[in-house]
Amino acid sequence: MGGRNFRYRTEVFSWPARRDREELERLTIQSMERKIFWGSMTVLGLLADFLLPLWWALGATIPIIYFSWWIAYRSGWFE
Repeated sequence: MGGRNFRYRTEVFSWPARRDREELERLTIQSMERKIFWGSMTVLGLLADFLLPLWWALGATIPIIYFSWWIAYRSGWFE
């Protein structure tokens, strides 16, 4: 056609597909982090309930919450 040499990209849907894949991966990681947080919170909370007296177990709840949060969200072990 008039001597023009057209170059077409074969990756027509590469950017939206990659974006969807990244979003799906992000949602999967968020779901996994949430499960790890609640799982570690439950296990550590039950250990405190059975091993410590009542008031000590209630007092240990705040450090347990912090430690569970750190394990799930800040440690980077599950990325």
